[in-house]
Amino acid sequence: MIKPNKKNKLAKINLREQVAKGLDIPTEVMSNVPVIKLSGNKEISIENFINLVEYTPQKVRLNTRCGLLIIDGVALEAKSMTAERMLIKGTILQVAFAL
Repeated sequence: MIKPNKKNKLAKINLREQVAKGLDIPTEVMSNVPVIKLSGNKEISIENFINLVEYTPQKVRLNTRCGLLIIDGVALEAKSMTAERMLIKGTILQVAFAL
């Protein structure tokens, strides 16, 4: 059994990005990278995440294809969540990725 490695994954992502660029399609549609929309420091919308890892009023962690997305804040509350999208409201202090 062949184990996938990071180099193969990166090559696959780069190929998808090239195809998307050639077809004039947004890259995030082809590569399933997370799409993050931040509205000031009060609201964040995340699309294309894999799963929810942690959810507290101070921290939300989501697993994505780019790594772990960490949102730190105060009074964080998931206003809506579907398989493709999560909307979080509260006071957002920091947004970071961890590999």
